[in-house]
This record gives sequence, C-alpha cells and structure tokens, in this order.
Amino acid sequence: MADTHNVKIEGIKPDTPATTDMPIRAKVAHLLALIIAAVIALLVSDVLADGSSIIKLKDAAHLPRITHPDLVQYGLDYRADELLGPSYGVGLHHDSSGYTWNQAGAEANLQKYVDELGLPQVIAAVPSVIASDGLKHPVHFLACDRLKATGQSAMGLAFIAEAAAVVMLIFHAVSLLNIVPAKLGKAFAVLVWFVLTAGFLIVCCLGLAAMETTWTCNNPFIPTIRLSDHFYYNWALPIAFLGYTATLLILMVMLVFTSTKDGSAVNPPTSKAVLKLGGGLLAGLIIGMAASLTVTGANNSFAEDAPVDPLVNPCAGQKPSHAGPGDNYFLNVDCMRDGIVAVLEQAGANVTRGYVGGLDAGEWRVPITTAYDQTDLCPVNVHWHLGAEHLSVGEFDEHGKGPVAPETYCDENVDGGRRLAEECTRLGFRCHHYDAADPKFTTPYEWKHCTNMIVGETYEVHWPHSAAGACGTDWQYQTPFYDGVFCHDGVVNILTPLNTYKKIGVQSQTFTIVNDEDYYEPNLFAGMIVRDEFGTDMAMYTGSTTGTSRDNDVCSRFAPITWQVDRTCHMVSASSFDKMCEQMKAQSDDMKDDLYPHGSRELVADHLVANNQQSR
Repeated sequence: MADTHNVKIEGIKPDTPATTDMPIRAKVAHLLALIIAAVIALLVSDVLADGSSIIKLKDAAHLPRITHPDLVQYGLDYRADELLGPSYGVGLHHDSSGYTWNQAGAEANLQKYVDELGLPQVIAAVPSVIASDGLKHPVHFLACDRLKATGQSAMGLAFIAEAAAVVMLIFHAVSLLNIVPAKLGKAFAVLVWFVLTAGFLIVCCLGLAAMETTWTCNNPFIPTIRLSDHFYYNWALPIAFLGYTATLLILMVMLVFTSTKDGSAVNPPTSKAVLKLGGGLLAGLIIGMAASLTVTGANNSFAEDAPVDPLVNPCAGQKPSHAGPGDNYFLNVDCMRDGIVAVLEQAGANVTRGYVGGLDAGEWRVPITTAYDQTDLCPVNVHWHLGAEHLSVGEFDEHGKGPVAPETYCDENVDGGRRLAEECTRLGFRCHHYDAADPKFTTPYEWKHCTNMIVGETYEVHWPHSAAGACGTDWQYQTPFYDGVFCHDGVVNILTPLNTYKKIGVQSQTFTIVNDEDYYEPNLFAGMIVRDEFGTDMAMYTGSTTGTSRDNDVCSRFAPITWQVDRTCHMVSASSFDKMCEQMKAQSDDMKDDLYPHGSRELVADHLVANNQQSR
C-alpha cells in the first residue's frame, strides 16, 4: 500500500466566508447623496413657499412704462411698480400677495371687464383696482396664457423635485443599512438622479425663457410684456442652477462609485475613477451651458438693443398728474384749509438779502447751494415772465419803471400781434434801469424769433434744471418744461423719500431789454450768466413752480424745488434774447409756446415762503 502521509493536494484552499458588507466608497456615495437630497428638499420647499422667490420688480428708476403708449391719451400711463407696488414679486407657486397662477384679486381677467364695461370705464377704475390688489396675480389677470403655462410647468417640476428628493432621502438612508440589493439600488438611484438632473436643467431653461421672451397677453392695457424689462431674478434661479450641478454630481457619483453586485470588493478610488467623475461632470456642465445659451440666444438676449428712433421724443407727456394712482396730486389746490397752510413752500418770493419767510421748512428741506453744473442736474427748458416774479428791493420792485403802462398788457400787443395771453398778461415787478430819454431803452428792435417783446421792459428768465432730464441728448430741452423735468421715471421722488429739492432746481435772472449791442450775450439759452456782476449776489431757497394759475389762494403742488435767484437786475440786448429764441426753435422738441413772455405770479405771501433762504 502506497504511503500517502506526505502527499500534498494543490489548488484546494479552506472555505472563505462570502462578503456582503457595502464597500466604503459606496457608503460615502450614498451618504453624500442623502445629504444632497435633504438640501434639495428643503430648498425646493422654500422656493415654493416664498411668493417672490423667482422675480422681483426693479427699482423705479429703471422701470419703463408698462401700459400701452397709445392709451396715454386716455389717462392710462403706469409703470409696473405703480400698478403692483414697489416690492412686488412672483414665486413659483404664488405671488407676493398670495395669488396663484390661476387666481386674480379682481376675480375675472382684464379682457372680461373691458368687454363688459368698456375701455374708458375700466381705465377710470384702475386706481381703485390697484388699491384692492385686483391686478394680482398679473399673469392670470392680464391673460398671458403662454407665460402662465410656462410658470405652471416650472411649478409642476418643482413639486416633482420635492417628492423625488424626499424619496431619495429615504432610499439612501435605507441603502446605508445595506438592505437594498446592489443591482436594483444602483439602477434606481441612477434613474431618479438622472430625472432630477434633467428636471433642474428644464427648470433653468424655463426660467431663462420666461424672463427673455416677449409674451403676448389678451388685453388692450398691456398687450405684450418682456419680464426682463421690469423684473430681476431673485434667488430661485441660482438655486435651480445649483440644483442642476448638485444632482449631476450625485448622478456621476452613483455611476462611478457604486456597484451592481452585493458585497462586491471594490478597489480604492483610482485616477481612472476620478477621471470618469470629472469627465462626466464636465460633459454635463457643458450640456447645461449649451442649453442655457441656446434658450437665451433664441430669445435675442444677446442682441443689441433696438436703436432708439431719433424722431421719437422720450419726454413727451411726462408731466405728472398723480403722485399715486388716480389721486390728481399735482393739480393746483387751496393754499389754506381752515386757517392752516395746506401746501408746501411756494415761489416766487421776496429774495431781498436778509428776508426770512414764515413757513417752517424743517431741518432737512434745504436748497441746493452749489451751482447746478456741479451737480447731476441739467437745464431742460428756458422761458421768461413779463416783469419779475421775485422781489428784490432796490433792483426789481414796485418802484421799477417801464416803457408802457401796465394796463397795456390787457390790450392788443404794442407790436400789433396776437394778445400776450388769452386774457391779461400779468406784469410783475420792474427794474429801475429804464430811462425814456435814453434811446437804447426806446429804439424799437425788429424781432425775428421772439414774439410780444418790448425794448425797455423787464423780464425774469427761468432755466428749469432736473436730474431726470434727457441730459446730453437732442431731447434735453422741452416745452412744457414739466416734460423735461420728469423725463426719466424713478429719479424724482415725492415721498420715497422726498428728493424734489435735490433733483429739481431753477435758475432765475432778471433783465431789462435794451437795443444796444454793447450788452450782447451770445448764449443766453444755455443758462444764467455768471461773471463780473452777473450771478454773484444770489438768493437760494426752496419753493414751487410759478405762473399765473397760482396766487396766494391757489397754490402749486410741484414743491419743494430749489430756486437760485440773482438779486441784481441786469441789462441785456434785444438781440441776445432773439438769439436765444432762435436756438429754442432749433431744438428737437417744439418750444414755440415759450417764445413769448408768460404772466407773472403775484408775490408769494410771507406765510407761504420757506424760512430757509440762503445767500451766496
């Protein structure tokens, strides 16, 4: 019998127990996915809960008119902030007033009201509708159906993302307990994270498209709208892009670092695995960027703005009637009510050095004391008044002299032309220069451009300035001057906060006209003369607009604004004025209604004059 004691059998090893524990890098992948799923669930719920998470209105200074320009003549002229409120925003589920995509405060949509009541009645009702939040949610109220469908699609995807994130939160927690089979787990994880990644990318594209597309709405008030003209992105869109990046990362982590075999031994992370992860992320980000650029490019987001038609006056009709919707704030009002001053300070005032008005302007309503050309204000008009509206004792006052009797201005013009106004043109104060024996005050001048002017007479010239003017453009000078003063919306504020005395100012200089070229000034059009004795003795105070529609019983609501008044009366040649009128005729806007002297407001009573007069 053979001896087998020392025989060795090759290739047979002791049994090794099967490994079922999850590899460490798979555990890390599931833990990372669990954290991302939890963050997504929280952020998406916040986006859905915030009524202004997607977009918010821009500052009023950057808001154009939103209502159709053809309806301005009927009294419909609003920016989005005036219709919706300056803090209005839209969220994914509802707006900042709580209305969803299918709701409106006015119940029916706008076109229904127009059909039932007629356009004039609905326009007249706009202020009350604004006050009751009837315009919100505007997408539903304005019947912007395709925009509403886009918003609802994004909302639906957000609800899917919320549900999927919660499911994946549970799934990855269970996977960490090593309960889910590896093959089924990986397939399920990859599928859901792919759906989440695609969903976030679609939401990003919808958000970009919604903002840049010009949407058509079924109503005559706002028939088209591009949201980017009126709104800016709030925090939801950046979260969507972050969500896309995060879900793409987890998708690639699931593909690279998890296995389809239970307990499969996995090598430690290698350069090859890292390259796969990086490559997948890079490819996904490139796809996301390409999709975003395609959507924005398709909506002409990168196209240059359409050239401004040089023949269209951007300031036309900008004179405001309302401070709030439909309140007619800027109509003249009674100066006093029950014996109490009911208005802000008025102009023109007594500017004699040392004079102090009787209306308390408080601590913060102070005039601009630097020259306007050193501020952001620019001249937007020039016009003048018959006589001086301001009083400067010894320079232009009730003892001044002129070439004709004051009652002459209630008759036909001395030049035989049309009347100076529909009724009497009120004569203000006169200077003391006139001398009937000196031919420069009596020799007639052949006026070529100005009308209703008389050599030897006193005229107070006003140069309104504004920070809201079309400064530096062909449309800088406007008639009426209010259009120039309020040309650009959002610069001049009545209450939020009041800044009219900082953003609106008037230069005032008073002249006696002479027919003598030694007194020629070549550019009276550009602004107050400042040299030698011109513009050196200055009074500065806050007041209002002037003109004969106001007196000491009826006052202006265009206040407070800064006045800078030269206290000295100067002589200037008639040709200087005629040159100014020639320049006025050359402006893009039609300034013919300012080529003749306007009537002067009566001197403002002490109790209506601000007590903040300063000198320079």
